[in-house]
Amino acid sequence: MLRRPATTITLTSADLEAYEANRQRKMWEKQQQQQAHEAQAFFAQSTNGSGKQREQAGVRPQQRSQKDRIMGGQTTRHGN
Repeated sequence: MLRRPATTITLTSADLEAYEANRQRKMWEKQQQQQAHEAQAFFAQSTNGSGKQREQAGVRPQQRSQKDRIMGGQTTRHGN
């Protein structure tokens, strides 16, 4: 049986820089995602009371049709 030489891996400074840049980018994306999640949770918490008031008053938010959601049709939400 023939034996091949052992595989060697060589890392250059460019490889290390690319790895470090990728690691930094992933950490930044994770932080952004976490901040967005926290902001969304805060927004949901702050608007939760007004939604309960609407439910108690019997007012339901207008549902957009599937066509409007796909095609981007605008509903009159703010008097537009």
